[in-house]
Amino acid sequence: MRCRILIIVLWLRHAAAEAQKAEVPDWLKDYNFDPPRECSSDPAGPLNPRESKSICPLPVDDETAFEKRSWHPWTYPPMCVEAEKATDPKLCVYTYSKLRGETGISFVTTPQTAAAGTGILEDLDPRWEEWARGIPMTVSNPPPYEIVDLENKGMGVVANRTIRKDEVIMLRHPVIVRILDPRPWKPQDVMKLLHRGTVQLPQKQGLKMLKLAHSKGGYIIDDIINTNAFGVLVNGVDHSGLYLDVSRLNHACKPNMFSRFSSTTLGMEVVAYKDIEPGEELTFSYLPLNLVSEQRKALIREWGFNCSCSLCTDSKETAISDRRRGRIQDLLAELDDPDIRKPAPVKKRVDEILDLCEKEGLAAQIGDFYTIVAEVYSSMGDLELATKYGELAVKELKHYAGYDHERTKSATSFLEKLRIKKCV
Repeated sequence: MRCRILIIVLWLRHAAAEAQKAEVPDWLKDYNFDPPRECSSDPAGPLNPRESKSICPLPVDDETAFEKRSWHPWTYPPMCVEAEKATDPKLCVYTYSKLRGETGISFVTTPQTAAAGTGILEDLDPRWEEWARGIPMTVSNPPPYEIVDLENKGMGVVANRTIRKDEVIMLRHPVIVRILDPRPWKPQDVMKLLHRGTVQLPQKQGLKMLKLAHSKGGYIIDDIINTNAFGVLVNGVDHSGLYLDVSRLNHACKPNMFSRFSSTTLGMEVVAYKDIEPGEELTFSYLPLNLVSEQRKALIREWGFNCSCSLCTDSKETAISDRRRGRIQDLLAELDDPDIRKPAPVKKRVDEILDLCEKEGLAAQIGDFYTIVAEVYSSMGDLELATKYGELAVKELKHYAGYDHERTKSATSFLEKLRIKKCV
């Protein structure tokens, strides 16, 4: 395995050197590096003081890039492969080398999705982003952690000073974003695009990526993505996003960190769930927090390890936790029963769910529970309580999921409908 990695590392270095030599081939001499853009969008947001005529490109693939001598805004011309069915779109690799002025990002996706997602490449006006968040956001600098080799666990992240609850210790963007369902295209073609996407990244990122864990087998870059990536949406299409430093945080079923995601920028924040002391390992859960131990074990096996966190290794604590989490699942199921949907039975179950969530430390999922409760009260015709819990849901989801996460958007949309109903 070390030989395979070494070969790829050497190839990356060679490819980077060759790319520099052939930076502007003859056919690119007439290329317009700032061509007119062709479709309307305003990624800067309503608080941008300038008169924005920022527009995004139409879909571009390998053929149109050659014809137009333009592939704006991407750094390299896209490389594409045909789908196995003529009715399916091409799959292409698109690389942008200066995301937020400092990192590269490669998308392996369809031309339509890449074009629709180019707003991700824009630098948001800070005033717009702060307005959308509702609160200012500061990332700890210097980082209050170190990436170290942990005995029997491989690489991990450890606090090097006290970290306070809700402190944002990390903000990262993905280096590879790959369409989640690759079935319309030949596997070898998808691997070829992943390889190209990695080579086109800044060399430092490509080499750092190759050091990540890989546990599922197959082509190493695909394996690294399958082992470490997070689910992200690009223009409503499911993708996998690989975040380099975030991937170094190990899993724990009762973590001390949580991640917050922006669908507008694909930025992922790592935030402290509680106060953390120097020397503590920083962890977050790869799974929904309310699962019982057997459910967690079955899913964790897919990553090729057994969880050794305190919640899994202490049989007494595991049994207590399973009873609580199992009870939460039962109570949520009971709220679906039309016979239960009466004021007193619903209130009793909601109060018990919230009490169990507090005991289990499930604050990061409380917004989702509030959404369910709001829907229950709405179905009962109690718009006052539905609105109350809808507002609580949006507040918690903004904090724990992200101000523009899909779950937050859904909860916000539902709340707006409730408010309209109240006014009618």
